[in-house]
Amino acid sequence: MLRGTQKDVDRLTKVRRRAYPVLHRIAQRVGGYVECTTDPAEYVGTVEHTLGRFRTELRSMGFRREPIAALKHHRDGRMSAGSWVFRRSPLADEQLHVTVFRNGLDRIDTYAHWEDSWIRHPLDHYWCHGWDTDRGVATMRSLLRKHDITFRIDRP
Repeated sequence: MLRGTQKDVDRLTKVRRRAYPVLHRIAQRVGGYVECTTDPAEYVGTVEHTLGRFRTELRSMGFRREPIAALKHHRDGRMSAGSWVFRRSPLADEQLHVTVFRNGLDRIDTYAHWEDSWIRHPLDHYWCHGWDTDRGVATMRSLLRKHDITFRIDRP
């Protein structure tokens, strides 16, 4: 298992992995956060692709990178290999947030939730108002099926 490795992650993820722990310590002093652990209930499934290939597929489905998202940690110690969002429009009230974790060289564990868009509702977003794990997981599974991306559901 690749725990927190920098191998095969993009430059943005490398920067986030270095900077966010420092920012998190500062944010905690005022009751905030910049890092968190992903809830196991957000597990969508495991896709048997390389990280690079899955990033390409996410883009083709209309997802965009989300550089300001909190850095997610898997409960087994892995750090996320990227955060992605899908919005129906740039100013949509809600967004589908997807976090990916490498699981070996050619498997990606995918997690998702719906939430208020940070663009339209920054404070509500930060404090997790409008958070809907079930809807996020169901929507992402549906999108994967619609785009013929095979996944398996293994409780990680």
